[in-house]
Amino acid sequence: MENQELILPEEEIVMPLLEDYGITKEEARFYVGLLRIGTGKVSEISHYTNTDRVKGYKILENLRNQGFVTSTLSSPILFSANDPKTTFDELLKKRKSGIQRLERNQPRLIENLEKLKGHTVETNLPKLSVISGRDNIYNEIKKIIDDTKDELYLVTSTSDLIRMYYTDIPETIKKALKRNVEIKLMTEFEVSEKTDCVKNLGLDHFKVAKLPSQGRIVCNSSQIIMSGYTSKTSRIHAADDSALITNSDEITGNMQSLCRFMWKMGAEIKIDKRSSSASDSKRNKTRILKNATALVVDDDPDAVEMFSDYLENKGVNVIGKAKDGKEGFELYKKLKPDVIFLDVIMPKFDGFYTLEKIREIDSNAKIIMVTADFSPSTKKKLKEMKATDIIYKPYDGRAIDRVI
Repeated sequence: MENQELILPEEEIVMPLLEDYGITKEEARFYVGLLRIGTGKVSEISHYTNTDRVKGYKILENLRNQGFVTSTLSSPILFSANDPKTTFDELLKKRKSGIQRLERNQPRLIENLEKLKGHTVETNLPKLSVISGRDNIYNEIKKIIDDTKDELYLVTSTSDLIRMYYTDIPETIKKALKRNVEIKLMTEFEVSEKTDCVKNLGLDHFKVAKLPSQGRIVCNSSQIIMSGYTSKTSRIHAADDSALITNSDEITGNMQSLCRFMWKMGAEIKIDKRSSSASDSKRNKTRILKNATALVVDDDPDAVEMFSDYLENKGVNVIGKAKDGKEGFELYKKLKPDVIFLDVIMPKFDGFYTLEKIREIDSNAKIIMVTADFSPSTKKKLKEMKATDIIYKPYDGRAIDRVI
């Protein structure tokens, strides 16, 4: 069997999703490989995935034990991937059953662990811990907001705000506001033109300022969470996101002083709730009546996610994402989206390539070119190639809204 180098777009989508189910990258690669080739011997699937045969056998055994693949009793042993829907339905049932068991046993477990505790001396020493994974960080942010009695500073990037939009943090902030907690949000200047990602937080004002870094700071009088880069240029994945949390009086005091200074120097942006409600109503109406579909193509994966989040927030259903022009063209033929947002400058197959290829098969396609190149020659070339419209980087929310 020939070794296969071709990686389909679907593979790039499913690989990280498979890892969410508790299997390693190598195991995910073997499972997808088996789905593609069907039944095979250990030597065949190992060769197909460029893996040592002994190691390949161990990986397949692990997948079999987890219920992802099935093996025969023949000699040599043949492996095949189990049906995806059946496999993951069963896996979810086991996970749900396991969670229910943990919930039932938790009171008894805590009761007995408390009895086993020895005599402990309470200390007032500050504590510090590191949290890994964006979901875990957002859960800690929710806890700090819930624990806040007076005021809380939330300093973060635009991309992080958009991600928070899809979590329980907005609802947690709204509850805190009802308790008369003052939420002082500070973010990047570009949000002054994109207040949509702030509206859902329930705030009527916030401030834009030059952030000390592209990380996040969540700080009240007793705790602080500090993170590294969260911006669209950081290329950080959710699993790699990490944060430091501490109740140190010295660190918390210093960061509060910094936040007060930034708040004092920041430019205030007020949110017109009436126009916001009207805009939201119009947006929801558009989603119901239009339900537009889009394909986003850019060689920067974080730019793809940022742009996709913004479109989804506007009611546009992003049905495909691609990292270069060739992949974008193949996805366009397959998905037939209402509109494609296409980066101009990309290695190997750029936006000009994709624009030309799509125009060959669909002269009426809505192709929005996205670029940081303001040169007259590029603008002229895009016009000659009949681009539907152009959006310039850094993204201007009004330009995107106009196109939508």
